[in-house]
Amino acid sequence: MIYTIPYSFFGLVAGKISDSVNRKIALGIVIVLASVTMGVSCVTQSFFILSLMRVFHGMLNSSSNPLSFSIIADYFPPDKRSTANSIIQAGNYIGVGVSSLSILLISKFGWRTCYGIMGIVGAIFGALTMFFVREPERGRYLSEAEKQKEKEKKEKAELEAQNNNKNPIVAFCENIALVFSLPTARNTLIASSLRNFGGMIVSSFLPVFFGRNFPAFKAEYAMLNAAALSMCGLTASLAGGIIADKFEKKTYMTKAFLCIFGCALSPFLIALGTLSTGNFYLSVLCYAIKVLVSGTYSGPAITMIQNTSPASQQGNVVSLYFFCITMAQTISPAIFGAIANKVGVLSNPALYGPCITAFVATSYLGSIPFWYRAGKNYEKYMKEKDAEAALAN
Repeated sequence: MIYTIPYSFFGLVAGKISDSVNRKIALGIVIVLASVTMGVSCVTQSFFILSLMRVFHGMLNSSSNPLSFSIIADYFPPDKRSTANSIIQAGNYIGVGVSSLSILLISKFGWRTCYGIMGIVGAIFGALTMFFVREPERGRYLSEAEKQKEKEKKEKAELEAQNNNKNPIVAFCENIALVFSLPTARNTLIASSLRNFGGMIVSSFLPVFFGRNFPAFKAEYAMLNAAALSMCGLTASLAGGIIADKFEKKTYMTKAFLCIFGCALSPFLIALGTLSTGNFYLSVLCYAIKVLVSGTYSGPAITMIQNTSPASQQGNVVSLYFFCITMAQTISPAIFGAIANKVGVLSNPALYGPCITAFVATSYLGSIPFWYRAGKNYEKYMKEKDAEAALAN
């Protein structure tokens, strides 16, 4: 909580700020400062300062999302963005593999040394970002007519804010309301939140399920779980982006179909892997396949939001996306834990399977209607945009 709550809420502020600053400089500074918090953490003897550094680290990390995805939106045209976004998101799965190295470092040198090394590496990458990443033109792939519309809207909004002397908090809330007024963004945010509500249960409690039901396979689980997350997750993330871009011209529903496909299959795979506790390797295999089919969603989901949102709101929509999924991931373990304890999982570990399956089925299958609506709205928006471009030419 000391990390996720600041991460969630400051990301909204960072999203608004990112739409009006030099993004590559800001991104480099954020990375360097996040690295500094790790450096302070590795030397401090104060629990209060260590806790404070976790708060700042969460705030700074959340700032990197709107900045980096906003840059991506102006680096790559709409038909290439899913691949680019998926590559960024694939870093999450690469991090899982690298985390194994950090465990080795911690066991050999201690967590302070590990924090110090990561802080130094992070600071170097932050400096490289500031010096070598090029700041792209905002709205680079918009047509001249679209750029003019964006300019007029921005000038009108700024004039209204000046004339009304609007309270910054009110203006901030109106900015968020603007994102929810966009049909594709609204449905994608709801779908992503539902999907991640169940996804966090898998991440948090599936290890408990394996530990309680297969105690003799702890070493095997540690190795196979890391392999499933890193290899299957990386493959799924990259494949999702490539497929979404490759088949978009055939049907604009491709991105939504990828999300629907993963959410439709995941509950059945989780059920097959957890409702029976007789075969450890079958359970792990089901989980690995689940990661492979469900890990395709993130790049296409973010791209649907980016492609249907104003250029002036790119940072804002991305920060709201991460806010929604982080809040869903924060509250779901508490709800699951309360219900699981009430049904008696502590005395009967086999009940973890039905509980996990029920949560995954509810959240993943519940997200499908919203993915479908997001896809239909996205399809409508893109076809209208194509029609306008054809008339202009």
